[in-house]
Amino acid sequence: MTLAAQPAAPVRPRAFAFSAILLAGLGGGVVDFVYASAMAWAHGRPFIRVWQGVASGWLGDAAANGGLASMALGIATHFGIAICMAAAYALVAARVPLLYRRPVASGSAYGVVLYLVMYRIVMPLRWGGALPWNGLRSVADIASHIGVALVIAVVLSRRATARR
Repeated sequence: MTLAAQPAAPVRPRAFAFSAILLAGLGGGVVDFVYASAMAWAHGRPFIRVWQGVASGWLGDAAANGGLASMALGIATHFGIAICMAAAYALVAARVPLLYRRPVASGSAYGVVLYLVMYRIVMPLRWGGALPWNGLRSVADIASHIGVALVIAVVLSRRATARR
């Protein structure tokens, strides 16, 4: 029997789910990567410091002295978190199909949830105390989280629709 005569292996649901989540997380991560990097540049901060700041969740204050290695750890952590955000959305959407049918509304709402979790739980745990409202900067932060979540919701919705 030749290879051409063999039937194609069926697509496994888990492989599909993983690839869709990975793609959605990387896409959402790119949105936030560009936003965070641009905000650092706009405020005169070095690009490397943004990502060392993310690595400080693992390394503490030593991340600032870790050079490119701590920057790379921060970037890897950032994309890992974005993939986890996509996985969380996919898990809920598997049980609430409305999230796949209305990705723009659902993604927008999810973005607000992501912002609240990040700015009211995660960041205060790392730096102590609640972060204050910072006017237009906070509005931009919320918008960026909505952008991240929209990419996640739309990618997962389209991949789920294409699978059917």
